[in-house]
Amino acid sequence: MSDYEGDQSTHRLEQVFTSIDPMQVRMARDLLDAGGIDAFIFDDEASRLLGSTVAVRARLMVHADCADEARECLKELGFTH
Repeated sequence: MSDYEGDQSTHRLEQVFTSIDPMQVRMARDLLDAGGIDAFIFDDEASRLLGSTVAVRARLMVHADCADEARECLKELGFTH
């Protein structure tokens, strides 16, 4: 069994924040990273390519086992969906 097949909660990602403004998503990622939570941005390039329209929102993803903590941290810092 590979490491990937082991603990699925550490490999599964959950969305914790979205925005049509990729800069907001990058700021939220940097704040989570500074707090020790690994965060990943999805759809950033597509959002910018389409001019930050509501069609494609940049998404901030974290490991599933850190999702609740990340959401709480972002909420405390004023980042809401």
